[in-house]
Amino acid sequence: KSNRKNIKMMNNNLNNKNISMLPLQLHSILIGIMLSDGSLYKSSPNANVRFEMSFGEKYKELAFHIGELFKEYMSNPVKSVEIKGVKKIYTNYRLKTKTLSIFNSYHDMFYKLNPETNKYTKIVPLNIIDLMDPVVLAYLIQGDGNFNKNRNRVRIYTNSYQKSEVENLAKAINTKLNIYTATLLDRKDQWILTIGAKNLDLLRKVVIPHFHPSMYYRVGVSNINNVDDL
Repeated sequence: KSNRKNIKMMNNNLNNKNISMLPLQLHSILIGIMLSDGSLYKSSPNANVRFEMSFGEKYKELAFHIGELFKEYMSNPVKSVEIKGVKKIYTNYRLKTKTLSIFNSYHDMFYKLNPETNKYTKIVPLNIIDLMDPVVLAYLIQGDGNFNKNRNRVRIYTNSYQKSEVENLAKAINTKLNIYTATLLDRKDQWILTIGAKNLDLLRKVVIPHFHPSMYYRVGVSNINNVDDL
């Protein structure tokens, strides 16, 4: 009876238009995912929104981990999709939630309508400094991070954003988490974030508790035994 009651309460919450934000942990997780590879889709200006994400073949574990986190908002679990390449068949993993009002505020946060093209452009939220926390950074790095072994640093590929947006994101990490983060020109008009060797230990202590083990390598940690030493 207790389980049925909890499920009924969850369903009521999903359909309650007065609830505009996810629970705190999921809220931060979605912010981090949206800063990286997540997307939010709405079919028209007045429609509700769904959260979508596609994962490459080697990110299967992360895909199912995130699917488990958002399962209460999904009609179907993460599914595999075969994609035919020139020489081989690739497997992608697709996550898609229900279309719900609870995601509307996140679409407003992450997208700006271009009046000339009538299309939405993804942006870094203007209030990112208020949103930044260890969970946000952890999911951003799991999505777009890369450990540069030669330089002993973490790079975060924010190439799709404007320079001013990347600078605001760096400022948010610096200010809220005290992790020095630099903005670096990657290629023409494309900017990334870098966290250098001096800040790696602090970075790992901050984000590893919120990482899926399959993604430890993105901050230069090879296995769980190394995590215990942090």
